[in-house]
Amino acid sequence: MTKKKKKEATEPQGTLQTKFQDTREYLEEVKGELKKVTWPTRKETLSTALAVVALVIIVSIYLGIADFIFSRLVALILP
Repeated sequence: MTKKKKKEATEPQGTLQTKFQDTREYLEEVKGELKKVTWPTRKETLSTALAVVALVIIVSIYLGIADFIFSRLVALILP
């Protein structure tokens, strides 16, 4: 990330022109950073999404079984 240059003392802070310049500089830096990103391929995205879905299903089944068992135990203890 580049260091911002100190603005001259003669330039008033918060003017509309300054805000536009700051916004433009920010967007240019964002564009530069996005060019550095290594975007995943469609195949990689699909495989990781399927892995997440599978993990969610497995964990939800586990938690459902654990909930069922613990609710039965509580029902036995507290009539």
